Amino acid sequence: MPVAPTSLVTLSKLCAHLKNCMNVSLSKTAVPYNRTNLQVAIQLYNQGFISGIQKGSNTGPDLIPTDATPNNINTRRIWLDLKYRNNLPVITNLEMISKPSKKIELSTEDVRNLASGLKVRRIDQLQPAECIFIEHENELYEINEAAKKGLSGKALFRVR
Repeated sequence: MPVAPTSLVTLSKLCAHLKNCMNVSLSKTAVPYNRTNLQVAIQLYNQGFISGIQKGSNTGPDLIPTDATPNNINTRRIWLDLKYRNNLPVITNLEMISKPSKKIELSTEDVRNLASGLKVRRIDQLQPAECIFIEHENELYEINEAAKKGLSGKALFRVR
């Protein structure tokens, strides 16, 4: 059974939500439990932009692990621990690259060039302490990881 591709609308909502949370200095936030949000949360954690991920419900993180089922999926959430340094958010900006009306596909060479710090078409070069994420075969990859693996894909968003 094929996995559905990353929804750009879902991703846009997640980016806007995280930006809003950082603007009001929340320490923890919940996002709907779905494949896209989980993949993004794992990547943000791996890159050091958030400090923790927990499964939970509308009321808070789970004390006893509970799996998501068709009966409870509407109440399941992913709880993210947001990260701050010197009372400033680690995530200063989340920006969509592809939009539902304009998807930007990158070749293997484009991915390598972006990872090397070059500008590719409408995508500005990678800055220090910034990550660009792409989707390749329904999986989310950071641009440097994708370049090492020789992958191509759809440019999704950048975070700094």
